[in-house]
Amino acid sequence: METLPIPDAPVDERETMATLARKAQELHMQRRRRVAQFLCDIGSSPAQSSSRNPLEEPWLLTPDDFTRRARNTPLRLFTAARDETAALTEQIAEVEQETDERVAALYGVELYVKTGEA
Repeated sequence: METLPIPDAPVDERETMATLARKAQELHMQRRRRVAQFLCDIGSSPAQSSSRNPLEEPWLLTPDDFTRRARNTPLRLFTAARDETAALTEQIAEVEQETDERVAALYGVELYVKTGEA
């Protein structure tokens, strides 16, 4: 690590990176709070849930997956949580992408972005 060059970023770039980091953290916290509320709404305990529980990621679930895992629970609870967490996830991805691009630029490297296109 001693020989790893660390670029000396201008003050304005450091401030921008700090702002992006705070924004990413806030978005993650908002999403976590919404997931916890969703779990409570469907009668599940957020404290006893784990990252292995698919209900922890409603933005990735299909309605069929949800109804199999949370029987007798109104679908509207799922769709609201899915839509809100999907929007937050998209915002997180945008902030993280901008952060990655700025770090790559500081190091003078080209960033290859994986797209969803085949």
